[in-house]
Amino acid sequence: MRKLMFVLNPHASGFKKFDFKEGIEEYLRRKNLNFEYEIKCSTQEGESIIIAEDAVKNGFNELIAVGGDGTINEVGDIAVKNNIKLGVIPAGTGNDYMNSLQESCNFIICMERIIKGNTILVDYGSFLDKSFFNIASVGFDAEVNKYALKVKKFIKNGLAYKIAIALALFHHKRKRYKMIIDDVEYEDDYFLIAVGIGSKYGGKINILPYADMKDGLLDICAIRYKSKFDIIKKIKTLVNATHVNEDITSCFKAKKIKIISKNIEINFDGEYMSGVDEVEFIVNDKKVKLIM
Repeated sequence: MRKLMFVLNPHASGFKKFDFKEGIEEYLRRKNLNFEYEIKCSTQEGESIIIAEDAVKNGFNELIAVGGDGTINEVGDIAVKNNIKLGVIPAGTGNDYMNSLQESCNFIICMERIIKGNTILVDYGSFLDKSFFNIASVGFDAEVNKYALKVKKFIKNGLAYKIAIALALFHHKRKRYKMIIDDVEYEDDYFLIAVGIGSKYGGKINILPYADMKDGLLDICAIRYKSKFDIIKKIKTLVNATHVNEDITSCFKAKKIKIISKNIEINFDGEYMSGVDEVEFIVNDKKVKLIM
């Protein structure tokens, strides 16, 4: 029997425009359901993980993430580790995971998918002890994300990212990285290295346009450094994916990539971490059982 736990992050930006908890309850009340369900809201950072873990212990066999890409990351990690189904109702700012899947973010369409319960198998990646479902990256955009997470505590709209970009540009320093991609070594000054299952992040940035979320491979885009001011021009090319045609851009498909540098900053599904000098990203043989 199906037993669903809806894990909601009410701090996600979408909740300002729509009460997802009330919407889910009202939608499900009107249906003749043949499954059990509960709806729980996180109240603080990281609580989505605890809710998902407790749900698994209590016999729930499907986890539905309702929030932004960070919520999908937290809930999805528990789902894949316990080999159970993952559903998604996007309620974030960019909703990059669903955009990469080229699927609708419409609430009703997403609820209809959840009710039907059909699944597809989708790749996901790992690094250190963490999972990522869309894109992980190091370099400039990780720096932007670091500042964005701080600025968003005070400014809740798109201006936060513009301020974050300005701060990242001011503090950005040229850095050398060594990449080992499926045992082939590359070394240069890179401004950005993106490693992904999906193609898009940051709402509109098509950083990995060749990504196929079912091919069992990572897509990698490494952009070599020219100058700090050239970064501003690069941001425009990333939106329309013309960056892949430039001579400073290298694109790869691989099963794994190891990146070595001092104090690597990492952006993964909108989350941020730093403090490692070596990190290996892999695509898992196991798949996400995604309700779609």
